Amino acid sequence: MTNYVVCRDCGYKLLKADNGSTIEIYCPKCKGKMLIAVKDGKVIVQKSPDNK
Repeated sequence: MTNYVVCRDCGYKLLKADNGSTIEIYCPKCKGKMLIAVKDGKVIVQKSPDNK
């Protein structure tokens, strides 16, 4: 199953991710850095610890 991931801060659609994916990405709209993990059909989006 493919999941769409959006930025938690601005709502910008970032990417599509499959189960088992782990991604680190910058939002091109608000410049926030995020860690995204997809595990067992659940999408976890959290700010990167070194986000400024």
